[in-house]
Amino acid sequence: MLAGAVALLAARSPDDALGQIAASSGHASLVHVRATATRVVEGRTVTITFDQLGVTRLVERCVAGACDGTWFDGDRRWTFGINRVPLPDDADAATRVERTLAAIASYAFAEPSFRAAGGTVEPAGGARWRVRARDGEELIAVLDAGGAVERVEMPSGIEVAAYSGEVRTGGARFAVRRSGDLEPGDLDAAAAVAEPLAKPHGPDVAFAGGAAARLGDAPVPVVPCTIAGHAEHCLIDTGATPSAVTLGVAEAVGLEPHGELELSGLGRFATGFIETGPLVVGSATFARAKFAVIPAAPSGIDAVIGSDLLGVVRVAIDRERHTVRLAAPGGPPAPGTAVDLGFRRGSPRVSASLDGGGDRALLDTGDEAVVSFGYARYRDGPPWRVVGRGQAVGIGGGADDTLLVQVPNARVGTLALGPTRAVVRRTQTETHVGIGLWSRFRIDLDEAAGRIVFSPP
Repeated sequence: MLAGAVALLAARSPDDALGQIAASSGHASLVHVRATATRVVEGRTVTITFDQLGVTRLVERCVAGACDGTWFDGDRRWTFGINRVPLPDDADAATRVERTLAAIASYAFAEPSFRAAGGTVEPAGGARWRVRARDGEELIAVLDAGGAVERVEMPSGIEVAAYSGEVRTGGARFAVRRSGDLEPGDLDAAAAVAEPLAKPHGPDVAFAGGAAARLGDAPVPVVPCTIAGHAEHCLIDTGATPSAVTLGVAEAVGLEPHGELELSGLGRFATGFIETGPLVVGSATFARAKFAVIPAAPSGIDAVIGSDLLGVVRVAIDRERHTVRLAAPGGPPAPGTAVDLGFRRGSPRVSASLDGGGDRALLDTGDEAVVSFGYARYRDGPPWRVVGRGQAVGIGGGADDTLLVQVPNARVGTLALGPTRAVVRRTQTETHVGIGLWSRFRIDLDEAAGRIVFSPP
């Protein structure tokens, strides 16, 4: 009856029909719903928490206390790891779909505020609605006979998501069985919660004065730091996530690693993590942080401050003055050539060009090269001249054979580098832009602002 009534109303007045859909959903887009599920995957217990309030969504997956997830603010998707520092994700096509999908799944598309914000909704025949969020992809919402969203399709008919197992919580409709790449999967239970849904913010950081940390002589940025009062040496490594400490540091602070994480770099291994603090680097004090525990690191490195913690600070590296300065993120950019940062799975990316061939490169301050890439990339050409050979040692003790080649013309964003020596590693899978640039430029990194600035020394 309701589907027939909605179709009849749509023929006369789409606004009235949408109002009835919103009312029959219990104005679900105004209710914060938290749903949970527990699954056993490859012998591990995985706990999933899914929060939805209107078009904002938070998905968190935890294994033995080690959690990661995604935050969607209605416009952009963010990913976070064990320290809950959200970094924007660059999956543009998926984000455009998610903008509209979140509006349909939450019934926000039926509210007047959705159209007032630039969204469009049009009848598509029967209990079907053509929906497009502002700056989103057009999708078709298909309602069942009870007026609930049953599935979402592309205009071509390809299914994007499906919903069933409806429950009522806080008066709002919510489907606990959810399928689709942008949905969390089947959930066990759901309940309305009173508090607002907030973006994860990561660890608390305080800044006292403007003291800089002193760079050592290593070919990568290693600085003095303290962890739980113990003096250590920390590597500033944008290519690492999560942050990590060696087993010796964990033993020094009296903590046994727990949980389970999988790390990859020059080699892949499973490990646990510890939570401790404070971590002090220069003028920045992180109250507490979680660290993966690695069995070993190259000589002179006790801990790695990765992209997950660097996402809440601004880092200025000046090799000529032997300083690294951490400050609050934001503010006007430093003078120089600014290069935009993108992110994928919590790691920063920049555009790079090698002899005109474009790459989306990992920004990796833990890589001492100016540019590095894998043997497969080198083999595909052009045939750059080999000028040296060696071996690289990575965090965790892995090693890799290397070649040194001469690239006639390299560029990072709009920054022209000219002839550049690049490192080829046998097992590396993607192009890196490394810290070798610090021999030619001061570096100002602000992950939160999505930029890195290169200035003449």
